[in-house]
Amino acid sequence: MSVSINGFVLAAGEGRRLRPATLVRPKALVPFCGVPLLELALAQLQRLDLGPTAVNVSYQADRVYEAARRLAVGHDMDVRVSQENELLDTGGGLRQGLALLPDADHLLVHNVDEILDFDLARLVEHHLASGAAATLLMVPGRGPLTVDLHPDGGIANFRRPHGEGGYTFAGIHIIRRDLFDFVPTGRSSIITAYDKAMAAGLKVNGLAVEEDCYWSDLGTPERYIRAHAAIADCALASHPRLREAQAEQARRRAEWEARGVRCTGGLGLGDGLSIPAGTHLHNVVLWDYTKLARPVLYADGIFVGDDVPPARPVDDARRPDPRVYVSLDLDPVETAFTPLQKQGSGRQYCRLRNGDRSLVWCAYSPDRQENAGFSAIADFLQRLGIQVPEVLLHLPDACELVSEDLGQHDLQRSQPSDRVGLLRQVAAQAARLHVLGDKAVRLEELPLQRGFTKGLYDWERDYFRENLLGRFLGAPDLWALAAQEYCQLRTQLLEQPQVPVHRDLQSANVMVVEGKVYLIDFQGMRPGAAAYDMASLLYDPYQCHPRETRLAVWRHYGECVRELGGTPPLDHVLAVGAIQRLFQALGAYGKLWLKDGLEWYRAFIVPGCRMLVEAAEDAGDLPGVLALATECSERTRERLAESGE
Repeated sequence: MSVSINGFVLAAGEGRRLRPATLVRPKALVPFCGVPLLELALAQLQRLDLGPTAVNVSYQADRVYEAARRLAVGHDMDVRVSQENELLDTGGGLRQGLALLPDADHLLVHNVDEILDFDLARLVEHHLASGAAATLLMVPGRGPLTVDLHPDGGIANFRRPHGEGGYTFAGIHIIRRDLFDFVPTGRSSIITAYDKAMAAGLKVNGLAVEEDCYWSDLGTPERYIRAHAAIADCALASHPRLREAQAEQARRRAEWEARGVRCTGGLGLGDGLSIPAGTHLHNVVLWDYTKLARPVLYADGIFVGDDVPPARPVDDARRPDPRVYVSLDLDPVETAFTPLQKQGSGRQYCRLRNGDRSLVWCAYSPDRQENAGFSAIADFLQRLGIQVPEVLLHLPDACELVSEDLGQHDLQRSQPSDRVGLLRQVAAQAARLHVLGDKAVRLEELPLQRGFTKGLYDWERDYFRENLLGRFLGAPDLWALAAQEYCQLRTQLLEQPQVPVHRDLQSANVMVVEGKVYLIDFQGMRPGAAAYDMASLLYDPYQCHPRETRLAVWRHYGECVRELGGTPPLDHVLAVGAIQRLFQALGAYGKLWLKDGLEWYRAFIVPGCRMLVEAAEDAGDLPGVLALATECSERTRERLAESGE
């Protein structure tokens, strides 16, 4: 007896997690590798020569309906559209659409936002041979991992805690018609129907795909962008339309690189783009006809096909883009806007409070590359297991981002009794960055700042000479005491292995939330000596840790590095890194106070000089640097005493 199998594409959803991209285009028409998701799903179903295929629509229904009709003609398919006046979820949507497929004995269902390189004929064959009421494709070892299977392939549990199951539902399944007796009229989930069917004794099976099979769930901007990176190196075997799109993306990328556009990370490149030479694209998707205005870094975001205007000024009049409120479900009238402490580097921060929710909004200038790369680096650090604030929304076209609010309690405000334990936590996080991040940065081509070189170390030295010795003490000639030894010190740092470093790992950039530390202000990350980071933390003028604390935390850092398979720097390199770092910090304090008028930094000049003396003592055999540090410390105290400060 012949069996009738019809297709069904679930395409009604709003794609709320993909906002703000889905504010301008329904999820079904979002492009992946330049091809609308609906087209990719229909192309896979067409290969099986099924009977009629249904597509359900709701959000921006007219646009999805028109696209479905065009694709039906283009692919010579019988596509029937099920209109939902309100979203019915997966179970309710399938039950309503089933009325358009009266002859279907089985439905082959494809979620529109799931991409899977798998021969669906194998799923159909396995399903019919097993006699199951439903068979679901399962991805082993990836994704949320909320499903467990029995040894015979039956579903054991759909709702394991995230990460505790062995499989992830791939969003593609085949369902026997009688199973819909367990689906109620109205809004409902098909997973709930599966639970009821299993309780009634029906077989609901899982079929695991191969471990190296390409699969992506494109439900969030992060996963959507990362999927474009993952597919670039895949040998696709069972999705011809996707393979064509993959090849076209490679061609477009090569073409833009030949035009002087730097392309790194995962990219999705649409048609009809305008990109000026000198632009750097990293982990971005550009929909058709996007026009970028300036040759700067564009990173970690989705551009939806509009002209990208020049960035707005970052000043006190700046307010969040309206898409911030819509995408995060914030009422703009009920949301309080509170400016935070003024920041340098072309950034403005404010706190957004709405009821119990508190978020931090940032507007930035793209003229400084590190600002545009913040979101990409935050995502990278999270995947390394490093605790940083989660970026909830990034609008690269508006140069704005929103992250979780970690409060106002940083390491500076911690209790002395808690300090060593917190410092040990930071050291462990730094070890992960220095050891695990080294290889990962190169694999991902992360857009870091220019690495530490002779020129950058010399810039920090001159920053100290100009702003501390010259502008503050009026004694630039004091540098002669340390000039020769500085060259030796700089060489020692340059001889160290280059690893990704935070670059500003001091207590004000370590937030403490319920006893856990989180790193912030890491947009200046760059290749450098690991000891520079640890010196920033342990010789911090904001806290002036005693020697025994520095030594204990330094030893803990070394243990963490070795546990991760790395080799920690030698002890004396820590003090050498501290001298270099303190030159930079003291130069910054002098400049920020005397030139920029930020008097708060004046209080840290004396502690900074004291730390410089201790670093020179700890380094040993640097009498000139020690003499300079001692002279600076004495003259600083005298200068401030004379002025009554």
